Amino acid sequence: MSKKSKKTAILDTYALCITTGLIVGFSLGTLLNNILLSTVAGLILGTVAAYHFTRPKKFRK
Repeated sequence: MSKKSKKTAILDTYALCITTGLIVGFSLGTLLNNILLSTVAGLILGTVAAYHFTRPKKFRK
């Protein structure tokens, strides 16, 4: 995997996770009658999930 395709894959993962968090947050917001708070929480959770998926793995010896 080249450096360019690896960087593109990381950005695609961030975009996918943030979009999913936005959709889930907005959907839960309509159910909980608090759209703004749920949408922001979904965006934050999507960003945290994307970081978790793309961070470099460190293995212990």
